[in-house]
Amino acid sequence: MAEAIYNKMTNSHDATSAGTYAGAPDEPEGQILSNLFPDDSPFMKIMDEHGMDVRKEKTKRLTPEMIQEADVAISMAEEPFIPDFLRDNKKVIWWDIANNASFEFIRETYEELSKLVQDLIAKRSQSRRPLSGF
Repeated sequence: MAEAIYNKMTNSHDATSAGTYAGAPDEPEGQILSNLFPDDSPFMKIMDEHGMDVRKEKTKRLTPEMIQEADVAISMAEEPFIPDFLRDNKKVIWWDIANNASFEFIRETYEELSKLVQDLIAKRSQSRRPLSGF
């Protein structure tokens, strides 16, 4: 969700989303989001409401190389799924976003992420530092 919000706000494709749990046996990497979230799911409804079609996006596993190539990395990983390469990396900004699938919760998450992304873009613009990777 944060990737789509950032890319829409900046009219770019600079942000990339990847998960620390993607690639686990019960969550294989490369899953197409439309297979994980049907059109009538709260997630897809919220994304559609805001003009973001993420159906063809695929899940990716976060790698140390992704962090190395990024200007900044935003992590919303839950404690048991934080890899060592992420824990003490100075590029990482930690956002505490709860994980819940209800429609109202996803709407609140969208609003919260939009505000956080907007603030991040503003801060980076003030420092004149470009932002790539997410």
